[in-house]
Amino acid sequence: MQVRRVVDGRRMRGEQRRSELLRATLAVIERDGVAGVSHRAVAAAADVSVASITYHYPTLDDLLVAALTWAAEDLAAELDARGSELGARPADELARLIEHSLVRRRGRTLALYELYLYAARRPDLRETARAWLVPLTEIARAFTADPHKARLLVAALDGLLMQALIGARQVDRADFAALLDVLR
Repeated sequence: MQVRRVVDGRRMRGEQRRSELLRATLAVIERDGVAGVSHRAVAAAADVSVASITYHYPTLDDLLVAALTWAAEDLAAELDARGSELGARPADELARLIEHSLVRRRGRTLALYELYLYAARRPDLRETARAWLVPLTEIARAFTADPHKARLLVAALDGLLMQALIGARQVDRADFAALLDVLR
């Protein structure tokens, strides 16, 4: 006899609500930074009651930890997909990835770096924050077989992204060509 699993509608709605709350949390971080996150601010962004948020995330710490984890998993999935699309001109693809992060997804990139720095103060979150480096390192391996150089490329890209986010420099394809030449 075969037993069919029945999907619990309440569980699905709960998962959907948690995802909505985490998207709203990232929107608040994009707009106001981690310091701007409060149950009230997220409730307003999600258009729900504060009680709805505290039901799922009783403390701000619970909410920020969940947002960091969710954002890292989301970015890792996106980077995995982009890494498989490198094609014949990987330097151009890498430039497009960075441009996408700085132009089309600037707010999300800024929010991720805010969460990244939040994890720097929280040793228990560091592994979660490092999770998004794995697919980026895989992308870097398209440019070098040396694992050490791949990690250096990721570190350099982190620096370029951070400098571009604060307006300290414009990043262009020549930067990537020079960086790749150094690492070859």
